[in-house]
Amino acid sequence: MATARTPRFLLLFCRSCRSLRGPQSRAYAALVPGVSQVDNGSDFLGKKPHRKHPGILHLPHVQLPQALADAAQLMLFERPMRSVEKQVQALTNYLWSRHLPVEPEELQRRAAYLEKKFLEKQDSAPTEEKLREAVLHALRKTTYHWQELSYSEELSLIYMAARLDGGFAAVFRAFHEIQARIPEFRPQTLMDFGSGTGSVAWAAHRTWGQSLREYVCVDSSAAMLGLAEKLLKGPV
Repeated sequence: MATARTPRFLLLFCRSCRSLRGPQSRAYAALVPGVSQVDNGSDFLGKKPHRKHPGILHLPHVQLPQALADAAQLMLFERPMRSVEKQVQALTNYLWSRHLPVEPEELQRRAAYLEKKFLEKQDSAPTEEKLREAVLHALRKTTYHWQELSYSEELSLIYMAARLDGGFAAVFRAFHEIQARIPEFRPQTLMDFGSGTGSVAWAAHRTWGQSLREYVCVDSSAAMLGLAEKLLKGPV
């Protein structure tokens, strides 16, 4: 399943929200800073029940294509499950902790600011070499050290276990909305740059399989491309 069940505490919270009516709901809204009371008399839905509004699309729980799920399970079959779970959790935590790399222009701005501050604090002008070393030292301490991930066969497999279902579900949702809003759209080619496990191609095939004739998947990792190819070919 690509969509997890709703946690019990969230269900209880939603039920309690539904039970709030009239003065109770206004009192509850007052507890939330920066949120004004909702005007239930407004006509922004055009007199339509919110569940039937054209902006709401009904997408059932998303499941991986059976062939994709079988291929992924087979690739993980011979690995100790406890070890895989730990590695998946470690990779997930690391990916969530990453930040975007600092742009060169921003680095130059920070360097110029630090250089100005250092010069203001110095009684005598430091040498150019010492000033450069001081600025670089300060930048290293205050700048996020972004590093490119190098996906080996091992790491690609762990990434598949961690992100295959969620990635497929997210992309399929987007494609589903495009199809619902533009039913006449019939793509014939697909190019996925940074294709990873190939989940975009699988989601596109499920959505527009009758019209798509060519799929091009590009990735910088040969190991990841190899994994995507194995998933595509399925059990041998």
